[in-house]
Amino acid sequence: MPVVKTKQNIDQLAEGEILEVLATDPGSMSDLGGWADTTDGVELVDQQEGDDVYTHYVRKTE
Repeated sequence: MPVVKTKQNIDQLAEGEILEVLATDPGSMSDLGGWADTTDGVELVDQQEGDDVYTHYVRKTE
């Protein structure tokens, strides 16, 4: 679900804004990275792995 929720929320941002995504699924690290690599208009800025939370920063580029 992190990719679906990210897509829904990134559409609401203005170009250049960054969305912080919090997830509990360790698979979100590769899922969001793959999604950002294959999706125009977004850039994965950073990912951080915590104990139980994975944080992703996605910038809207278009």
